[in-house]
Amino acid sequence: MSTDPTAEPSPDTRGGRCCLLFAALPLVWFVAVLVRPRWAFWYPVWVGAVIWNGTDGHGGISHLLG
Repeated sequence: MSTDPTAEPSPDTRGGRCCLLFAALPLVWFVAVLVRPRWAFWYPVWVGAVIWNGTDGHGGISHLLG
């Protein structure tokens, strides 16, 4: 046991990078609206469809509900 009253430094974690990625995604999307407005408008709809139906149209989370 150490007699030094200072606390041990916490280990270096990479947890903040994941949050930074999710914070940057809306910024990238807003920039894409300026460059390719039609693509940027339909992209969230496409992502929702892929999550709901899966990439092949027969999967995703829709099968969980029946």
